[in-house]
Amino acid sequence: MFFRSLKTSLVLLAMGLPTLLGCGSTSTHTAYVSLPTANAVAAIRIDNKSARFTTILGSPYPAGNSPASVRVHPSNKFVYAANQSENDISLFTVDPAIGSLHEVLPRTATGLTPVSLVMDSGGTFLFALNQVSSNISVYAINSGSGALTAVAGSPFATFANPNAFAISPSAKFLYVLNANLGAVFAYTIASGVLQPVAGLPVQVGNGPLALTVDPAETFVYVANSADNTVSVLSINPSTGALTLSGSFPTATTPASVAVLGSFLYVANRGSGSISAFSVAPSTGVLTAITNSPFTSPATPLFMVIDPNGLFLYIGSQTGDSISAFSINTSTGALTNTAQLASTTVSPSSMSVSK
Repeated sequence: MFFRSLKTSLVLLAMGLPTLLGCGSTSTHTAYVSLPTANAVAAIRIDNKSARFTTILGSPYPAGNSPASVRVHPSNKFVYAANQSENDISLFTVDPAIGSLHEVLPRTATGLTPVSLVMDSGGTFLFALNQVSSNISVYAINSGSGALTAVAGSPFATFANPNAFAISPSAKFLYVLNANLGAVFAYTIASGVLQPVAGLPVQVGNGPLALTVDPAETFVYVANSADNTVSVLSINPSTGALTLSGSFPTATTPASVAVLGSFLYVANRGSGSISAFSVAPSTGVLTAITNSPFTSPATPLFMVIDPNGLFLYIGSQTGDSISAFSINTSTGALTNTAQLASTTVSPSSMSVSK
């Protein structure tokens, strides 16, 4: 009944799709959103100028049991979803005309409870963070079919109960967050093989929930939910080792971080707001942007930067929706566009085509 009623509403929402597609491939991007309680992945077309959302016909598409994380391949031909309750990954092929999904079976096994996926920028390797088995599965991606093949030595052990991870833009380093220890572990990457970086972990704040690496590969940012702070760690460009540069106050219960150039955004789940900062390029010191924090939808769980750097997309855990905020590229300030896509159930992650 869920899919019947939801798809009926999505057909109505998708009526404007042909017009959008007629604008050409550069006028829109496609976002894929994991919906754990629906066992599905939603597909949404986003207008590059207005951030208007249009749900793609047939969305949401059935996945495995409780997909927690989703990633789109840079070729825009494949989408992957980590099914945390059945310990595997779904591979979908993408219809090049409208962006709809078709799952390719069988699914690929992971470790226990894969909670997050990351991919290198070239789409060569896919990484799955397995929380209960406390390891990282690494797969080579077949560029023609999207099929996954475990690399030699996978899965790679990490400390107990990791909860988030991030890959550096160069794909030289992988950083793994452990909330129980309040620490970040670092690994080098060579042909998909992980090796721990000496001298870590680096302690951050209490209850860290999320981390990200800046595009210049200078800093790692960590949202500390129990401290209401964000930690800034500098990266040794040769070894990947981290050094804590400082911690800075946010609003209540920061749960996600996103970075765009010299601007950092922190989603505060407890206060329903986005803290915005400018970043000093040499020191990483954060300075709050005028009017920060900005009011957001209730219980913001994750954020994604638009590929063109013009919008910040925010997933609301209790609002069952994705919202778009425009970014002032000069000041970093945010403005609510009033564009909103209902996901009907709580979304857990989002990935946008390039």
